[in-house]
Amino acid sequence: MLHVNEEVYPLAYWINRDAVVPFTNLSERYVFLAAHPVKVRNTQHAVVLPLKVAQYAGGATVPPRIIYEVKADELAAIRVRFADWIDHPYVVFQTGGGRALFWRDWPVENYVTVTHWFSDRFAHKVILTGGLENLERANAMERACPGVINLTGKTTLAETASLLCLTKLLLTTDTGIMHLGFAVDCPLVCLFHDLCPAKDYCPLDESARYVAPQLRRSHPQQPPSACDMGGHLV
Repeated sequence: MLHVNEEVYPLAYWINRDAVVPFTNLSERYVFLAAHPVKVRNTQHAVVLPLKVAQYAGGATVPPRIIYEVKADELAAIRVRFADWIDHPYVVFQTGGGRALFWRDWPVENYVTVTHWFSDRFAHKVILTGGLENLERANAMERACPGVINLTGKTTLAETASLLCLTKLLLTTDTGIMHLGFAVDCPLVCLFHDLCPAKDYCPLDESARYVAPQLRRSHPQQPPSACDMGGHLV
């Protein structure tokens, strides 16, 4: 199953043309390469689209939800590893996403401002998470906010899921960890770049616990850059 990156379609066609399964409303230019075009209209929701492909392949119709179940032994292991603070209230700040879509990241100075504001008002610890590609940003946040616990690049995906199960709140931009937070049903504040409409990524389940501010850029007609996420909340 392929998604939005059009340049992958010709390569996939040459490798295994019978496996090219695109959403035709997102890839009209290369649809002639598709062995199994799946027509999806009136939505670009990140959960609905793959479900349509699954249904095309013979899967049952199910509610459009992401579910990740953390095992009891994984929770026990995370409690042992972080025994010094895991049973105290804490919040998780995801420090960024992958390099390919870096323009969705929130500026470091904004995280610092929010961390100081939060720490002045609440006793919760602030835990920084992210991959190795976020380490430079996270280290800058840690230098500016010495009280945070910087776990960036230090936890597996399963360990991060366990942390999210126990956290009081996850603050994140549009990242894979945001979707993991939805999947384990932790409360979220999701910051969306204006090129990524929240309605296409947030849960369709009305019981989900989140708020999703949509950020706007100063120059919305220009291509996204590393500075774009410095815009205002609307």
